[in-house]
Amino acid sequence: MNALKNVLLNILVFISNILVKEDRQIDKLLKLDPTDLYLLLPKTKRKIEKDCMAIFDYENKTIKSIVKSVKFKNNLLMKRRVASYIYDEILSLSSDVELFFGSPPIIIPMPMSKKEKKERGFNQCEEIALELKRIAGSNLKIEFGILKKIRNTQRQVKLNRDERLKNLYKSMCVFLKSEATIKTQHPERNEGEYFLKNRVVIVFDDVYTTGATFGEARRALLASGAKKVFGLFLAH
Repeated sequence: MNALKNVLLNILVFISNILVKEDRQIDKLLKLDPTDLYLLLPKTKRKIEKDCMAIFDYENKTIKSIVKSVKFKNNLLMKRRVASYIYDEILSLSSDVELFFGSPPIIIPMPMSKKEKKERGFNQCEEIALELKRIAGSNLKIEFGILKKIRNTQRQVKLNRDERLKNLYKSMCVFLKSEATIKTQHPERNEGEYFLKNRVVIVFDDVYTTGATFGEARRALLASGAKKVFGLFLAH
């Protein structure tokens, strides 16, 4: 029993050391000027695939630490840094959308299922979007609760692309706060169809891996009347 106890204690110490190391790295990064930090961070190729763009290179250890601090620890200061970097990118994309499509896009954070959000305690994409909304004010149209994940799915980590696509298919749907009103007045229409009809949507997510999650979000949004759906990712 003592031997097992010692092994478990060693494992806990090992894990703790790893976490402390990352926390210290994040603290050091936050002490840098936001602009200086942005210039130091490794960028990725803007275009991943058609209509998908990423800002940073996820293979870099520093970027992985930043993503983890936001994704799993909900680090407020890093969320604000990340949101400020995303703001410049998304504002530029929004200007292009308005120029080519005639109206500004609707920006939507990638959703989680209720179970996933409860287990983690927060949705990191929504958290970043809230900070983004605070920075942008009326410059961007950011909406919450329109795109929802209605079905729990397996964890994607160990699945290949085909398995991820099958796992996520029809796991998302578009809803509005006024669902009951729309169903009563227009029972033949999908809940979000009038709201999204002929609109361009930008979906924000933290990490692009295979594109399966974005593909499902795009399917749901296009099915509800969106004209075009872009994906903007923090890292790839």
